[in-house]
Amino acid sequence: MERGEMILASESDRLLNVAFSSLNPRDKYETVLTGLCAKIIDGGAANAKEGMVDPMRLMEEMNSGRIAAGPRGVIGLIDATALTSDAGIMSNVLSLVIKNGAILRYGSLQRNINQFPRSTSFAFGMNNQEQRLESLPPVPDDDRATEVSQAVIFSAVVASSIGVNVFSGLFGLEDLTFWTNLLLGVAITTVVVDNFFDAIVMGGSAVAKMNEDKLPDSAKKLNAPKKEEMPLGIGTGSVTGTVVRGMNRLLSDNTERDCQCEAAAVFAAYSLGLPCFAFQPNALEGAALVLESMGENSNDNDEFNLQSTMDSLASDAGLLKVLIWLMAPVAMELSKYPQLMSSEPREARGFLQRLADKSKNAQLAQSALEGALPVDDEQTDVYLRWALAEADLLLRSNAKTVDALSEALAGGAATVGDCVAVLEEW
Repeated sequence: MERGEMILASESDRLLNVAFSSLNPRDKYETVLTGLCAKIIDGGAANAKEGMVDPMRLMEEMNSGRIAAGPRGVIGLIDATALTSDAGIMSNVLSLVIKNGAILRYGSLQRNINQFPRSTSFAFGMNNQEQRLESLPPVPDDDRATEVSQAVIFSAVVASSIGVNVFSGLFGLEDLTFWTNLLLGVAITTVVVDNFFDAIVMGGSAVAKMNEDKLPDSAKKLNAPKKEEMPLGIGTGSVTGTVVRGMNRLLSDNTERDCQCEAAAVFAAYSLGLPCFAFQPNALEGAALVLESMGENSNDNDEFNLQSTMDSLASDAGLLKVLIWLMAPVAMELSKYPQLMSSEPREARGFLQRLADKSKNAQLAQSALEGALPVDDEQTDVYLRWALAEADLLLRSNAKTVDALSEALAGGAATVGDCVAVLEEW
């Protein structure tokens, strides 16, 4: 390096040191914390766990010195932690940030959850919960594979028939056009009548009433058929309803709906104190979270005990929190739309099944989960219905916050840290 370059480098370092020394202690820590986290984020997920040691040490130092972390540093810290995909590390980081006083709403609503009703607890005032359980609707069925496959078959039949009609002259298939037209007519008419019967009857009645003076006397005496009297249950949607639902799945692309479901999942996890912020929760991640909270999936890290601040979820109360998280997108979508498209209600049942399978093959899981898991299909149904109702109540009671988070996601707030900023109202 030439003398002139050395002078410039020295001057640059001096100016940097002067600028840094002029900052107050909080801004200094904020700058260093943000820089450390930015380095982890730039390095990607491969070395994220190892890189989290320094930011966590810095947070401990800030807590010891009673130096409050600012929103910018906390957002960067949470985004860096999310790269590790490790609930234990996330739990430790959130514990440090809570001690710092930087976040206030993590886990703030878990005490508002109504626990599973127990039939042996009538004497302790649980009668109202039992009555509530009786009034809860069943968890909606969701057979999207069947719906999509039937929609594809229906589309293929219609497309083939239209293809024969269009190209019959080129390939000498004129004799088939009668049958393809008949097939098209029957298929389309059946779908329309089966799924839009009420609209057709209502529209026909309205037109008949408007032109009543023009109708012959014999036509005036005719009454519209009732659904119950239609052959094969046509008019109720039972014949071709799966085709229509499947077509909706194939043709719909609703970003707003997706963001609403993602917002519901993130809000449920954050407000219930679950150190996982998957935008699309699933059974595998839920089961892994419970097992990790029991110490089943330990992490090797000499600097921090990654499990020390993570409360065990191996109880009926813990399972309920995870089930609410899994059911939150379902509850959100059911409250706004007639058909589930973005959420998956089967994930909650799959979560319970995964834990049941694990408890059969692992002694630690069996002893920890004994008494927490449902004992039969009937109790499983109770767990799922109750969790769905609690998720719905949680989201409705905090609709303003959930809507704000949904709007932020739709507007491009794509990181976990950005979501935390919305939830903390920074």
